[in-house]
Amino acid sequence: MKLLGFIFFLLMIGTFSPAAGRSLAGADIMERLYDVDDPPYVTIAVHNIGKMGLTVTNMGIIGTSQLAPIADPVTGMEAPSLAFPYGFEVDYLFEASLWVGAVVGQDTLVTTGSDGDWWGVHEFWPLPYPEGDIVYRSTINPHAPEYDSAVSQQDFIAVYTDTIDDVEVTGFDEHTGRIHRPLNIQVTQRSYAWGYDYAEDFVIVDFEIANMQLRELHDVYIGLYVDNDIGRLNTGGRAYDDVCGFKRIMGSKYIAGMVDTIDLVWAADNDGDPNPITGAFAGFMSPTSAMGVKILRTPADETRFNFNWWVSTWDPDEDWGPRKVDANGQVRRFHGRLGTPLGDKSKYYMMSQDEFDYNQRTTYYNRSLEGWMPPPENAFQIANGSEIKYLISCGPFDVKPGDVLPFTVAFVGGRDFHHGYDFDDVHLNTIWAQWIYDNPGVDSDGDGFKGNYYIFCMNPQIVYIDTLVVAPGDTVFDTLRQCTWADTIYYRGDGVPDLVGAKPPVYPEITLYPRINEFNQGEITIRWNGYTTETTPDQFRQKIDFEGYRVYTSRSGSSNDFTLVTSYDVENYNRWEYDAARELWVINNPPYEMRTLRQMYGEQFDPAPFYDENHLFPFYNARRGEWEFYFFTSHDWNRSDYHDTTLIHKVYPDQKYPSTLNLDTARMFYPDEVTEDGQLKYFEYRYVLRNLIPSIPYYVAVAAFDHGYPPANLPSLETDPAESAVLEYAQNTSRLAEERGLDVVVYPNPYRIDGNYRTYYEGWDHPDWPTERTRALHFTNLPHKCTIRIFTLDGDLIDEIVHDYPPNAPASSHEIWDMISRNDMIITSGIYYFAVESEAGSQIGKFVVIY
Repeated sequence: MKLLGFIFFLLMIGTFSPAAGRSLAGADIMERLYDVDDPPYVTIAVHNIGKMGLTVTNMGIIGTSQLAPIADPVTGMEAPSLAFPYGFEVDYLFEASLWVGAVVGQDTLVTTGSDGDWWGVHEFWPLPYPEGDIVYRSTINPHAPEYDSAVSQQDFIAVYTDTIDDVEVTGFDEHTGRIHRPLNIQVTQRSYAWGYDYAEDFVIVDFEIANMQLRELHDVYIGLYVDNDIGRLNTGGRAYDDVCGFKRIMGSKYIAGMVDTIDLVWAADNDGDPNPITGAFAGFMSPTSAMGVKILRTPADETRFNFNWWVSTWDPDEDWGPRKVDANGQVRRFHGRLGTPLGDKSKYYMMSQDEFDYNQRTTYYNRSLEGWMPPPENAFQIANGSEIKYLISCGPFDVKPGDVLPFTVAFVGGRDFHHGYDFDDVHLNTIWAQWIYDNPGVDSDGDGFKGNYYIFCMNPQIVYIDTLVVAPGDTVFDTLRQCTWADTIYYRGDGVPDLVGAKPPVYPEITLYPRINEFNQGEITIRWNGYTTETTPDQFRQKIDFEGYRVYTSRSGSSNDFTLVTSYDVENYNRWEYDAARELWVINNPPYEMRTLRQMYGEQFDPAPFYDENHLFPFYNARRGEWEFYFFTSHDWNRSDYHDTTLIHKVYPDQKYPSTLNLDTARMFYPDEVTEDGQLKYFEYRYVLRNLIPSIPYYVAVAAFDHGYPPANLPSLETDPAESAVLEYAQNTSRLAEERGLDVVVYPNPYRIDGNYRTYYEGWDHPDWPTERTRALHFTNLPHKCTIRIFTLDGDLIDEIVHDYPPNAPASSHEIWDMISRNDMIITSGIYYFAVESEAGSQIGKFVVIY
């Protein structure tokens, strides 16, 4: 984050929307902070690993709060406020801000990251650099420093407080003349994002609010203020036509006849901005999505929370929001306004008042009989879109010194909303956000409770009826029912945060055996053991879901530069069943392996002839006394020939499944099932890369993938090949070179300055480097440990290279010289000698350089 610093962000927060009327200038804020000794280090970070691009800050603000561009400190590109999908210049958020209010003595105080009106009040600030910087964590690379303590593929951690009480820094509300009075709280903000298909449409933000003072805070309320301003970037008027509302329940995505409680505050552009002539949308370039905020956690299980929205304008007469009347038929105004809560007392009133607003689209309904004030004269205009802001809040809580209040929300996007106000996608993404935050069916705290569940029973049939006459005319019926298929489906977690999503299987550790064959062609044999990969349950579903392996090669090692060479996957099939309630064919189970299908339907069963709804497999269920009908489709390629050595194959193709998966037990009692190095033979695999060019290096990777979970629309997940890639040359190993006493070879020899070796020998992965720094002379057939010295014909030492690798390690027989002397000079044309010295002896050779 140091690349950005606080200056650029201060410029950002001083920029304001045309609707704002006036704001503090960025230069003014910079000038004020420069007057502060050791100023707070304000910076941003950008979530961009999924389809949602979201900027977070370390001052209690989500989004960029501006219209002028600001740079992402990592990429240098323009930081999105909230782009969805990311990269198409459609924005769904001006700003969101944390609000915390409490009763302190006889006063009500509210601390805000942004106060939601026009005076540039910012009361949360980080520490100076480096303590105030945003911390980055990631689960992508287990070997990277940021992997330690990471939760998601992209974690950002910020800490800030409200303890600065200098009005020149925090600003003040000119409506009320009120200056900032700190609550003395510290906020630890953690935001999480994933790039997997099922989790790429939301970002989870977790706040921990700690009471740092020595007295108790009473009647604390926590709120999230949101101003969306949805539309295309750099277009006028996008702030004036938003709509918002609250969606409590929808029909279940996975269980027919049930409902999902999603409790989602949503906002959208009023019409998606279609082409005014054709009425068509411009695909991703149109604001046709919905953007929601879902509260995932509050400080108490049973907590009242409010939803309030309002139309915010500079003109007090146009500033309006839904409001209930009191017992005297009066409505409280905020300094003459019915909408924007100006000042601490108004903000606290809105957070603490027991009021849940109706949806904006129904503003014109007269709800006077329900206790609401009548709709305004421009109700239809408001219902059709306006400059809308909203607040979701919860409380009250009493917070003792040192106590921490947790508050977690998810920003959730949903595509194709403007296909008839369609909530399907945002509904599905909200469910996944809930499931990742709190995994269903997982007992996180060990108390035996795994969450709420539903027993799904397909085609229940009465199989037994018994009667018991208790008294004349009083008969009790005891009925037993059986299901064709039943399962326990967890739809809610145990209330303890997990923040764990479905992951691909653990990739296997590979060993490479390069060589040059009898035809002078390079080969690399890849070998691995899949014991851990194939027996480790997925953390999210707690079930083993291994499907197969894929072999990749690359020249650069970048994630987007790997080429698929071959694949292996378990032979398994999806079984399709007819859902009479929904009148469609569905998959209710994970794929069945062939051995399982034959256990169910007979040793001769072959699913191939039963491949669609017109070619059904009839099965008579004797227990139910009726016929069942299914069809089957292969899951992935079903490429699993253990014996074919031209494909991924098992080293021991006839080895049966292990008698035990405990390695110590297997080594002691079943030695015939274990390899020489103590691994289970059943999981040993091999693949040979052939016809390789010996002179160039290859990144080689074996990725593992799972079968997903079709009933929940969870796609197959695969490890990134770059995570497990190993760089190797298709040359003889150092062990082979030592055992056979092979001569050291130098290439290219002669080296021509006009040889255009970049493609094959030199710095092809650094195309922007100067040519002088990418030239490369290669030595191969080296012992794993040796010293290479280069001399002129006169015997002057040009350079010395210490070559030291573990025996048989990747590239242990290979070394590169950049043709720069030990005095940092470019060598000239001529003949040069080299000497290689090792424990095995010495060797002298020569090479030629031609300019």
